[in-house]
Amino acid sequence: MANAGPNTNGSQFFITFVDTPWLDGNHTVFGQIVDGSKVLDLLEQHGSRSGMPSAKIEITDCGELKD
Repeated sequence: MANAGPNTNGSQFFITFVDTPWLDGNHTVFGQIVDGSKVLDLLEQHGSRSGMPSAKIEITDCGELKD
């Protein structure tokens, strides 16, 4: 979840493939992709230069990470 300071939390999500130390301290890590990249390919179809998806994207049945 993105955070640029007080009262700025929003539902901006990042999927990263390398370390991103510039995100530390302002963003919450809450998941990981554990099985293939099919979902990433589907998400990419609705991406845009502005960052706003071209269609409604809904994450459902995402499960729970176990330690």
